[in-house]
Amino acid sequence: MKFRHLFFAAFLLLGFAAQAAGTYSVPKREFRSAWVATVWALDWPRDANDNEANGMNAEVQKASMIRMLDSLKRNNFNAVNFQVRSMCDAMYKSSYEPWSSYLTGTRGKAPSYDPLQFVVEECHKRGMECHAWVNPYRFSTGANWTTAADNKLREDGHLLTYGNTIILDPAQQWTIDRITDVCREIITNYDVDGILYDDYFYPNGIPNNSTAEDYDEWKNSGTSMSIGDWRRDNVNRMVKSVYDMIQTVKPWVRFGISPAGVAATNGSVASKYGVEPCPSGSDWQYNDIFSDPLAWISSQTLDYISPQVYWKIGAKADYSTITPWWGKVVKKFGRHVYISTSISSMKVESDANTYVEYANQAEINRTSSLDGAFGSIYYSCKYLYMRNPNSLASYLRNTVYTRPALVPALPWKQGNNPGLVTN
Repeated sequence: MKFRHLFFAAFLLLGFAAQAAGTYSVPKREFRSAWVATVWALDWPRDANDNEANGMNAEVQKASMIRMLDSLKRNNFNAVNFQVRSMCDAMYKSSYEPWSSYLTGTRGKAPSYDPLQFVVEECHKRGMECHAWVNPYRFSTGANWTTAADNKLREDGHLLTYGNTIILDPAQQWTIDRITDVCREIITNYDVDGILYDDYFYPNGIPNNSTAEDYDEWKNSGTSMSIGDWRRDNVNRMVKSVYDMIQTVKPWVRFGISPAGVAATNGSVASKYGVEPCPSGSDWQYNDIFSDPLAWISSQTLDYISPQVYWKIGAKADYSTITPWWGKVVKKFGRHVYISTSISSMKVESDANTYVEYANQAEINRTSSLDGAFGSIYYSCKYLYMRNPNSLASYLRNTVYTRPALVPALPWKQGNNPGLVTN
């Protein structure tokens, strides 16, 4: 058995050496995207001062976005995940929530254009998909929002607080309905190609005892579930509500979630779903933020999962063992996995010696896919261009993304053949 393990390790090393020389496969279909973070103006607008309140007009903001999209297209990416709701706010015209302060400098102040409409149109001009990135629960991480909509949330008792983190209370049916309505409005009013949640659910580390704000809510709910199972069920019900709504309104819109990168390392959790435990890393999300990705995959209440496997090949939480495990899980339940990769730790002086890690990760994503539905999402967009002209984006184009790719087809969705192309 030890010899087999050594042989496999040698095989991997030889494979990576060959890949370093540039011998990568390039599939016809592959999801290639980047997270475009607007919270705290991380990726766009270009920095926290680039808003209309500080004289940064709409045309400058638009030009900044166009440069990003042009570069993504030039480097054979086919999608973006544009953050449209980060703190119960909006980067679009919303009937429910105030305009984002990260856009105009003042929460609730309308800009002179609609960013989501602009990004969708610009993506589609380039043959790229635009997935609206939504944080479902987060209201504040310390800021004291005071718009009329914010004050009403407080007055009506819809918020749950732990430390500096304030979220919409996941246990309330009102919250489930509000998040569903928000996502319904987005897909109804905008021609987005997908909705994607990030990895924030309950506040990290919220206690299970009477010091928690929702403890009495759990005790009075009449449930026989533990408080942990009750919290996870609250999240699961919200996920299902949004997925079911999308199937009714626009079933071709993809729905994805990007949880923490490791799940079900505990054998009892894994056995609930008939899978092997994740072989590497630690599943902190199950009991710390009450996120259970296998529940969504097994119930088929999403189209794709994008776990944040933010570690390197050979690390203690090993990219090369965690990623194939996700491939097996989604194959079992008939869904897709597009791995999220962190490039935010790169330094400005990064070069090909650093970049080869990310090319090899993209190749692992491909070899780990058991159904030909390959995919990678990079966090975050600005780090693709930290060093021009020798940026990571151009390196990927010259290695793993040498040709354009179509996004993966979803065989569980009904499709209509439009016929031969004309004109």
